[in-house]
Amino acid sequence: MADGATSTPATPVPRTDPIRVFVVDDHPAFLRTVESVIAATPGFVLVGTADSGGAALTALRTRSDIDMVLLDVYLPDLSGVEVARRRADEGATTTVVLMSTIDPADLPGHAFERGVAGFLSKELLTTRALRGAWDVANNGG
Repeated sequence: MADGATSTPATPVPRTDPIRVFVVDDHPAFLRTVESVIAATPGFVLVGTADSGGAALTALRTRSDIDMVLLDVYLPDLSGVEVARRRADEGATTTVVLMSTIDPADLPGHAFERGVAGFLSKELLTTRALRGAWDVANNGG
């Protein structure tokens, strides 16, 4: 650079507002567990829930205050994969993380093609896992 100036890499600015999470799951007991994990995770806040794919699509289409969707793979009406695909087709850019008790290798091959940023095992859901899923989906690491 001219005049002895040097270039330094830009340092990412830490996020100061909470990450707003919407949860879609049809099991009330697990939903309460997820709510507890979100409440215990610094920098995250629960902003809504749905118990079916249809209810999730309706809510997600009308809300602009959602940063992350935790989406059960198996719902009573639409699969989580289908919900994510429809939202991506609509141009949504919300971070979507699928959740299930199955191994992610057992998901359909197309599960991560449209609108899905990651996967969380329901059995391994912790504050650290939640933060990690957000970080990987949004910062690549």
